[in-house]
Amino acid sequence: MVDANQSPRRFRQLLDALVYAVAVAGFAFVVGVVVSFLFGSDLVGVKYSLFLIGFLLFGYATLLMLPSAPWDVNKTDDGGVEIVRNKERSEVIGSREETRFQATVQRIPPLSHYSIPPEERLSSSTKLFVASIAVLATSYIMEAVFGVGL
Repeated sequence: MVDANQSPRRFRQLLDALVYAVAVAGFAFVVGVVVSFLFGSDLVGVKYSLFLIGFLLFGYATLLMLPSAPWDVNKTDDGGVEIVRNKERSEVIGSREETRFQATVQRIPPLSHYSIPPEERLSSSTKLFVASIAVLATSYIMEAVFGVGL
């Protein structure tokens, strides 16, 4: 077995992103089951809720990945327009601080053995993007492989 401190950083980043994606897909599945069964539906409702959640996550992750504009437009007191160059911000949406969900995911094996510090992980937007693909893939697999809703 490879020591956690000896394994390559890219391997641990990929492992972190994949476990995060599986955890988000699992959480979305549980939410889909609860919501679907509360409204009297069956697995077809779960499939559609997974598609909706995956699509929303995909859009949100894409928005988080967009860079900020290199300029800002301010209106002056005399009604004119002033264009100001944006400075690099020290704090951005999706910073590398660890959320409670991420801390919980870090306790899931194999991440408990191959943990990676928050500042070395892939960005939250990248992990959400991968998670959205996993949620959409779960919805697709429910239909294509298991025949739900055909």
